[in-house]
Amino acid sequence: MPVSMQHLVYLTAQVRERELEAAESLSVSAAQLMQRAAKSCLAALERQHPAPARVMILCGPGNNGGDGWVLARLAHAQGYRVQVVAAEPKTELAKEAAAAWEDEHGTAEPLEQLDRTHVAEYDVIVDAMLGTGLSRDLDKMYCRAVETLNDAKNFHKLWVLSIDCPTGLQSDRGVAIPVAVEADYTVTMVALKPGLLTAQAAHYVGHLELAELGIAPAFRQLEQPFATLVEQDEIARQLPPRARSSHKGSHGHVVIVGGAPGMSGAVVMAGRAALRSGAGKVSVLTHPDSQNIIASAQPELMVSSTAAESADDVKEFLARASAVVLGPGLGQTEWGRKLCEWVLAADVPVLLDADGLNWLAKNPAWAKRAAPLWLTPHPGEAARLLNSSANEVEQDRWQAVKKLAQRFDAQVLLKGAGSLVAQPDSSSIRICSRGTPALAVGGAGDVLSGIAGSLIGQGLDVEAILPCAAWLHGVAGEHAAIAGERGTLPSDLMEPLRKLVNP
Repeated sequence: MPVSMQHLVYLTAQVRERELEAAESLSVSAAQLMQRAAKSCLAALERQHPAPARVMILCGPGNNGGDGWVLARLAHAQGYRVQVVAAEPKTELAKEAAAAWEDEHGTAEPLEQLDRTHVAEYDVIVDAMLGTGLSRDLDKMYCRAVETLNDAKNFHKLWVLSIDCPTGLQSDRGVAIPVAVEADYTVTMVALKPGLLTAQAAHYVGHLELAELGIAPAFRQLEQPFATLVEQDEIARQLPPRARSSHKGSHGHVVIVGGAPGMSGAVVMAGRAALRSGAGKVSVLTHPDSQNIIASAQPELMVSSTAAESADDVKEFLARASAVVLGPGLGQTEWGRKLCEWVLAADVPVLLDADGLNWLAKNPAWAKRAAPLWLTPHPGEAARLLNSSANEVEQDRWQAVKKLAQRFDAQVLLKGAGSLVAQPDSSSIRICSRGTPALAVGGAGDVLSGIAGSLIGQGLDVEAILPCAAWLHGVAGEHAAIAGERGTLPSDLMEPLRKLVNP
């Protein structure tokens, strides 16, 4: 049975340097590989827009353009009305593919003359301009072509298919340099690339399909993956059915620390998520002014308060915990600072989020601890931890998450579209591609913290906790948003979450 690489992610250079070697080991020529790529794109086109749809194919000078030229011939043969708009082909394969099209069908229009009015005459636009071959900012002609295409697409509701990678999207980092094609569908070849799965990718890639081109087993023998996707079967492995003789003490005691005055809701969200994720017991250590509010909001939470006057009292309270979630609603007052310092000094597993991360950024030495540490920053919090900016973090999320894991000797989840998880030893990064814009609302991060804290308390493998938490959070959000993304609340995730932790 062929080896699938649907969950493996490779750097663009790995694919570029090894795909031909893998193909040759199977007696597949470069021209045959291009033919297979074009056939994969034709299959996607036929599923979405059957012939005789009007198709404009934009071909660049390299082998990505070559894929487009071959697709033009195949689509024409299937009854599509095809127009090629192209730059002058530069590679041998692209020249051969262009010549084959011109021998059979004659003409191609120059790419530099592309205009919105002409683009709007078609049902489908195929982007075969640059693919993964982009190493620097787009030049003026390609910027204009991309902007023309996007403008026409958004105004006339055209359907756009990108071959391998939307032109202008950096295929390893997932950022537009400086603009990128807004595709509805992307067929990427041989292996998934990092930039198709995180950062701005969700905006530009659309639906992502992997075409392995029949060389996956050979390619996998040549290269180790750069990252791996979190998949549903991992959740089932980590959360098997419970023993019939189990009791509440069998499933962990999670302590949520936070809830400064006016921010009690963050603790409630985290606590509810911990309960719905299967924690046996959930306690809260909060500010005296918040105790009654939290206790009345969720009766299953065992709520205590502290004025943060004695580190010994806090240490004694934490002694019974199997996991601590520190940060939801913690605040930036002296009360929050003391609790953060004292909790991190305790010999107990800690997941740090929200203001807990902000206090750590000011006091990085607090991360030097014997017990395990998990961090779940969004890009702004990650920037403070790295003494950089959120924009710098988003420009290379992969490097940012690796730096955080190494600097703080922690398991780190960098939140965002395409959440990333890294370990301190810089082994393969995990990526969760699940989620929805419905999660872009205050309180969603507190739910994630509660899920992760619950999984720590239940004793999941250390390196599986954040990948599983990210997947559960993202998929629960998808389910909650079925009725509509706008207006979905973090509390709406609780019932879907309950179902997901019982695979």
